[in-house]
Amino acid sequence: MPLLKHLQQRQPGHPLTRIVWWHCCHALCVVWFAVCYRFRFFGQHHIPRSGPVLFLANHQSMLDPIIAGIGSSHRQFYAMARATLWNNRLLGLLMDSLNAIPVDQDKPDASTMKRCIEVLKDNHALLIFPEGARTLSGQTEPFEPGTMLIIKRAKPTIIPVALEGAYDAWPRTKKHPRPFGRIACQYGPPIPAEDLLAMKPKDALEHLRVTVEGLRVELAERMQKH
Repeated sequence: MPLLKHLQQRQPGHPLTRIVWWHCCHALCVVWFAVCYRFRFFGQHHIPRSGPVLFLANHQSMLDPIIAGIGSSHRQFYAMARATLWNNRLLGLLMDSLNAIPVDQDKPDASTMKRCIEVLKDNHALLIFPEGARTLSGQTEPFEPGTMLIIKRAKPTIIPVALEGAYDAWPRTKKHPRPFGRIACQYGPPIPAEDLLAMKPKDALEHLRVTVEGLRVELAERMQKH
């Protein structure tokens, strides 16, 4: 069936129940963000429908994985999350069902990096926040060098992702998000891994950071006009 094949492409090799569960959560988040944050997204057509995809997004708030996921429903992704979330058994089961990869932010180990590479080599999509932590200024901070290791080993198609408004909705200094606001997301044109690997790692990271920050500034200007 064409529909079944289309759905299975979103998480290759995963059971249909898992894919449908993602869509149920996605639908709830769409309603939440549309009502509370007047959410809009742009550039969805840039996301490849098959093959390994690495989403690289700026990190403004705890809401960021949801924001990046709303517009990329046709490529359901894996994303890293704090290992402490698995201390609660029910929350841990939820995180597993949504493809979260636990990471110890205080003592990161090689197993997390290995898992990220495996996910991409299995033709899945992966979302990472190369800044490593939520921004304190709202602007895009320097990217961590581990990003280039993932790109070198897995050679995915890179999709730069800009998030704007999430910093105002839930800054790092606040314990809880504001109930209302404006948030938007923009997906940039794909970047071949080979283009980045032809550069020095430091230059490639800065190129990625500038690309994401440029998209963020463009998105902020677009939000002001509408």
